[in-house]
Amino acid sequence: MRVAILGAGATGGLLAVALSEAGHDVSILVRGPHLDAIRANGLCLRDPSGQETVIRLHATDDPVQLGPQDVLISTLKAPALAQVISGLPAYLRDCPIIMAMNGVFWWYGVGFQPHDRPLDCTLLDPGAVLAGLLDATQIQGAIIYATNQVVAPGVVQNRSATNRFAIGGPVPSDLSENLAASLCSARVEFTHTGDIRYQMWHKLLRNLSSAPISVLTGARVREINQMPDTARLARALFLEGADVARSHGFDGLADDVDQVIAPGKGALQVPSMRQDFDLGRPMEIDSMLRIVQHFARGAGVATPVLDVVLPLVVLAAQTAGCYPRPT
Repeated sequence: MRVAILGAGATGGLLAVALSEAGHDVSILVRGPHLDAIRANGLCLRDPSGQETVIRLHATDDPVQLGPQDVLISTLKAPALAQVISGLPAYLRDCPIIMAMNGVFWWYGVGFQPHDRPLDCTLLDPGAVLAGLLDATQIQGAIIYATNQVVAPGVVQNRSATNRFAIGGPVPSDLSENLAASLCSARVEFTHTGDIRYQMWHKLLRNLSSAPISVLTGARVREINQMPDTARLARALFLEGADVARSHGFDGLADDVDQVIAPGKGALQVPSMRQDFDLGRPMEIDSMLRIVQHFARGAGVATPVLDVVLPLVVLAAQTAGCYPRPT
C-alpha cells in the first residue's frame, strides 16, 4: 500500500520505519534540517534498547512530489494542520486521512451534540478551513500510545516498550477497521475503536495533567509525578478534565487517576508541548488546554486549577514566541 506520512518528526518517524518494515511503499513530507539529514543519511529509529534501524525512503518538502497515495497519515501538530492540508493537491485530500495527534480533534463536533445546542469548536478549526477542505467520512483520528522524540536531525528515539495507535472516525464506518488491519506491523499495532472520542479524552487527561506543569518547570512527566506537591497539582488538572469529559457523556475516565499519577509513573521525557517550547515551535495550547476550558464553561463545569495555570502557560509561550499575542 502507498502511504504518505505528513510531518515525519517523532511520531511520524516511528510510523515511517514501522510501515516500511511491513512492506508498504512509504513517502514522507518533512522539512528543514530533519529533511536534509534523512536525504543524506536515511531515517534512523533508535529503539529503547539503543538498537538503530536506518531506512531510505522518498522524503520531500513539496506535497506535489508525494504523488498518488492510498492513505495519508498526518502526524502534524494542530497549529500546522490547516496550512499543510491546504497545500495538498486535491487528489491527496480525497484519500483516507488518519490524523494522529494529541488534544481534541478538529472534527470533534461533527455529528456530536452532547448538550441541547451544537458545540462551539471554532478554536479547533478557525475559519472552518479544514471543514471546507476535507470530507469527514474519509477522516480518521488516531490516539498515540507511543513515546518518541527527535533527538537529532534524522534520528528518532522511541522510548515505549509497545507502540499502539487507536483509530476511529467522527461517523461510524468500516474504514477504521479496514485501515487498522492493513497497517499493523511487528513494531506498531493499530486498533480500531467505535468511540474514538472516549479514547481521545483518555489520552488528553494524561497530557492535561503534565504538559502545563512541564511547560512552566521543564520537568519530565515522571519527575512531576514523583514530587508530592506537583503530583497533587497534576491530579487536580486530570480530575478537572475528567469532569469536562463527563459533561460530554464520557464517564469513568478518572477511575485510574491514582495509577497514572503516582511515584515511578510517567515518561522519562518532557511532553511534546514542552519540547515545542524548548525548540521555539508553535504550541498546541488551543487544542489541548484552551478547548478544555472552553468546553467547561459551555457546560458549567468548574476548572479552578486550569483557570490559574492556563494564563501562565499562555504568557510563557507568548514570551518564547511559540503562541500568538493578542492583536
